[in-house]
Amino acid sequence: MKATNVLAAMVLIGGVAGCASTGTTPAAPTRELHSILPGWERYFTINWQPDTQSGRRVVSGSVQNRYGATASRVQLLVEGLDDQGGILSQRVVWLGGTIGPFETVHFDVRVEPAANYRVTIFAYDQGRGGGP
Repeated sequence: MKATNVLAAMVLIGGVAGCASTGTTPAAPTRELHSILPGWERYFTINWQPDTQSGRRVVSGSVQNRYGATASRVQLLVEGLDDQGGILSQRVVWLGGTIGPFETVHFDVRVEPAANYRVTIFAYDQGRGGGP
């Protein structure tokens, strides 16, 4: 098992469990999650916007693989932010399948209401052709 997979599993078990909230107002995460692969910005472009679908708040967008290798097991970190940039909620979601070289994949992620949102790459595996 790759080190990134083991680390991702450890962070998901320990980090996401600490982000649960039982009330209707999102609670600040007890452990703040960060991308486990700094520098992902060299390989991906993410565009997103808040939206409403069927009465539920979502963040809709796309991820473009700008690198000449397939990316698999891509996970997004979707964060709800207050009006001053403080983190209200965090959610790690699988993007699904693979993203071929120079391909774009679309996503819709249900989120808690927040003043702003941030979407980053949490983790991924890079295929043949190079990468981190």
